[in-house]
Amino acid sequence: MSKIISVRDLCKTYKLKGYENEVLRNINFDMEDGEFVSIMGPSGSGKSTMLYTVSGMDNMTSGTVNFASREISTLSNKELSKVRLTEMGFIFQQMYMLRKLCVFDNIVLPGYQAGTPRNAVNDRAVELMRNLGIEDIAQREIGEVSGGQLQRACICRALINSPKVLFADEPTGALNSKASNEVMQEIRKINNRGTGVMMVTHSVRVAAQSDRVIYLVDGNIKGDVTLGRLESEEDIVPRDQWLNGWLMNQGW
Repeated sequence: MSKIISVRDLCKTYKLKGYENEVLRNINFDMEDGEFVSIMGPSGSGKSTMLYTVSGMDNMTSGTVNFASREISTLSNKELSKVRLTEMGFIFQQMYMLRKLCVFDNIVLPGYQAGTPRNAVNDRAVELMRNLGIEDIAQREIGEVSGGQLQRACICRALINSPKVLFADEPTGALNSKASNEVMQEIRKINNRGTGVMMVTHSVRVAAQSDRVIYLVDGNIKGDVTLGRLESEEDIVPRDQWLNGWLMNQGW
């Protein structure tokens, strides 16, 4: 398999009023094309910062991040914005949607911004909403749908431009267990169709559904374990139990 992401000596330091906070220290890892990687660690370990710097949403202090054979630190703001729009997808714990637009219009907006013909974008949105079981809420306002439905709509929006990698920051964190399970089923289906996933999560059960787990402590990678592809729902519980034991050995 080819590498979609290659990170070398990544550091991130925030400076505030003369005080320096070194959040990431010499991060090194590769992510294969189509791989599903979860990032875990205690609060304040640098999980979200790692996700944001690797995806170009935040600037790195030093080091390199190669995404799809391009070094993102060498790209202009315009070039990087285009990469994020057309080759990356993003979903978050907070489901950011424009309240003045209905669900369907929120989903198609990035496709229109990318310059894809509107008929093609609309067809893609219909297909995605059908695949995720939310075609019946297309014309509803944002406040008229459940949290699980809204997060699935966010996934549709993230996928509208067929990204190479889906970056997810606690995508199930604000959901109940039923909605969380439904969203994870959809993320796994997306991954099985070839889209890479890099996900920050506090949930061992959620992380157990990924191919691999990277464990951060104080801005350093302390552990990196490969679980392999999840073959069936019945495998989640034993993987959850095994991963929990591994995390405990890491100091979880």
